[in-house]
Amino acid sequence: MLMSEKDSRRDYKRYLSKSDFSTKINGKTVKGELKDYSLDGIGVFLYNSPPIEKGSLVEIDIDSPAIYAKGEIKWTAPSDSGIALGLKRIEFPRKGNLKDYFLADIFLGMQRCGVTGTFEVEKEDTLKKIYISNGDIIFASSNLHADRLGEFLFKIRKINIEQYKNYIAEIQTSKRKEGALLVELGCINSKDIPEMVRRMAEEIVFSTFNFNDAEFKFIEGTLPLEEVISLKLSTGNIIYQGVKRFVNPQKHFQSLKISLESVMGFSEDPLDLFQKVNIEGIERKIFSLVNGERTIKEIISISSINDIIVLRTLYALLSARIIELKNNNGINTGVSAGDVIDEQDQIVDENFFKKVDKIYSSYEREGYYGVLQLNKWADSNEIKKAYYKAAKEFHPDKHLHLKSDSLKEKLNTIFTYITEAYTILANPQKKAEYDMRSDDKHSGTADNVAMAKVKFEQGRIEFRKGNYSVSFQLFGQSVYLDNKVPEYHFYYGLCLLKMGRHKEAERAISRASEKSPQNHEYLTELGYVFLLLNFPKRAKTNFEKALRINPSNARAVEGLRKAEEMDAGN
Repeated sequence: MLMSEKDSRRDYKRYLSKSDFSTKINGKTVKGELKDYSLDGIGVFLYNSPPIEKGSLVEIDIDSPAIYAKGEIKWTAPSDSGIALGLKRIEFPRKGNLKDYFLADIFLGMQRCGVTGTFEVEKEDTLKKIYISNGDIIFASSNLHADRLGEFLFKIRKINIEQYKNYIAEIQTSKRKEGALLVELGCINSKDIPEMVRRMAEEIVFSTFNFNDAEFKFIEGTLPLEEVISLKLSTGNIIYQGVKRFVNPQKHFQSLKISLESVMGFSEDPLDLFQKVNIEGIERKIFSLVNGERTIKEIISISSINDIIVLRTLYALLSARIIELKNNNGINTGVSAGDVIDEQDQIVDENFFKKVDKIYSSYEREGYYGVLQLNKWADSNEIKKAYYKAAKEFHPDKHLHLKSDSLKEKLNTIFTYITEAYTILANPQKKAEYDMRSDDKHSGTADNVAMAKVKFEQGRIEFRKGNYSVSFQLFGQSVYLDNKVPEYHFYYGLCLLKMGRHKEAERAISRASEKSPQNHEYLTELGYVFLLLNFPKRAKTNFEKALRINPSNARAVEGLRKAEEMDAGN
């Protein structure tokens, strides 16, 4: 089972696989072949299929790998012998077996999609639950006695044998919460409980990497607050530590056809590169030898560290997507370990919060140079240094310990913008185009308005073709040149929606609705975005507003029904 080349626009990794199956299309049994799959969609080829259109709903059930998918056809490619198509799943729970998916890909996929719900892993009589809030792992529980808090404290020698015996005697009949019981027995100080609970939850999550053949499912929806303590664990660090501890690197390198002659380099995706991962001791030495030029074999040789430790560390970094395979062409992209690793913890105080608020409220006015604190004549090296400095400071994963959802949203927005700034300014041609637009913007408002209209119309053409990454850039330029037009914000939001960036889409469409509060279409679309974000009450409010403006809005009627059903289910 091999992963396809990385596509940074995808939330879930796609796996290549061939498997024959049969399904029904418009009442006719059709034979097909699975080509690839992920947790949110599959690609298949159907032989002698009746006509099928983009947007149709199809149900496919495959035995091996075990995939049941009911979803919408997102693309089709007819040929003489049949039709290739891509299907995106539309229903939950998402389920499968860990022999068919890498657990690291699942965790990162859920994080990038920002989902909320419970991820369950079950094998024989063992059930482990991992609780996800807005994409972040916040807690974990297990039905095993060995995973209880008292057992964990005894295992790490935080309580002695006498305390452990007292705990075992009491836990069988006590109705008190385990933490309170351990404090009452004098086993632990109450102030130490949060840290011990966090470490216990991490251990439970780590242990799931030891399950090679286990059923899993993700149940989206509100979390059971009586069971969950919000800890906000770093997904990147969970993957790094869990893989390093439980996964056999040699076996997985072989399954992925990665040889010792493969070159390892740093990820080109900043969201992957600057995750909060604890790399310490000899692992730092191994990490420092990754430079986009050295092979795995060379890293082992230079490090003078045991082969297995090197392979385990590299595979853990690869699983967390901090490093990736590079073409063996001897080209160094210029990223070093020192650019990625923090030498000391960042100080987060009142000044940091003020800085985030200031940048969040002004980044669109400041523009790319302003947000990176650069002048227009900055060279490529200065641009790179400024970007890495800002990316490390504002990466959302670096601030998971701060209990503020609004801060996380602001950091997500800032991080997206500084990455966009770097992408443009690091490319000489795009930088020249941006500089020209900036000069035009300051030369006269009338020219900006005219240019914004041109960019918007170009964006609509690309949007209708399904070229969302192109239309996203064009609509973004329209907003940049003239941010007073609600339609520009609306279409910018629609692009974000198509790209799976739901929270950013909500902000953009909200801006459109604020500028045109009587537009029932904007309110309706905003309602559907809130449904995707699992906020049925907010969705209901927007659908009701839309229907007061236009009672015949059928899409709002349907949305209101879904919102009420979701709210009742919660």
